[in-house]
Amino acid sequence: SCYGARKGVVDTAVRTSDAGYLTRRLVEVVQHVVVRRIDCGTARGISVSPQNGMMPERIFIQTLIGRVLADDIYMGTRCIATRNQDIGIGLVNRFITFRAQPIAIRTPFTCRSASWICRLCYGRSPTHGDLVELGEAVGIIAGQSIGEPGTQLTLRTFHTGGVFTGGTAKHVRAPSNGKIKFNEELVHPTRTRHGHPALLCSINLYVTIESEDILHNVNIPPQSF
Repeated sequence: SCYGARKGVVDTAVRTSDAGYLTRRLVEVVQHVVVRRIDCGTARGISVSPQNGMMPERIFIQTLIGRVLADDIYMGTRCIATRNQDIGIGLVNRFITFRAQPIAIRTPFTCRSASWICRLCYGRSPTHGDLVELGEAVGIIAGQSIGEPGTQLTLRTFHTGGVFTGGTAKHVRAPSNGKIKFNEELVHPTRTRHGHPALLCSINLYVTIESEDILHNVNIPPQSF
């Protein structure tokens, strides 16, 4: 639509500086976070349990893949995984199959340093699937990762053009011209997406149209205006 196309152009021109400012501030805050050591020596970890019914199996796998164990994992008296071992899909399947003890993993939140991060607390890099390299600027990567969807939310255009931004809506047409009567207590004033004044009904609304000696009753569904 003409409105949607115009809105996309205006938002891109006016709000681009706001979106860029968000990314710049995020990168400025975390640009010092660099992988400086292999192991910080922390003994802390975040516990994840495969027996927790509140966590779906898919989320459990996504949480563990690429992380590093903070403690040894035992099945009975036998050790099936050791501390500082990176977790792959094979090890995750063993955890699910044997229903092992709660698993303590190392994360950036448990790293001992606040100004840098170690390889074992960061885990695998999504770029190549191995442990992150020393000297990699993971803080800048994190800032850009948050800033990019923030830019899309700020501009609110999402590259959809002008046709789809208008959306589609169902219309209820009056069968004839006449005087409209309805319960004014069931509606409240609002505005359409184009800024035009309208009345919004939150529940089913029956509208009566008086045309000469004929009465027409029309049912208006909820959330209509």
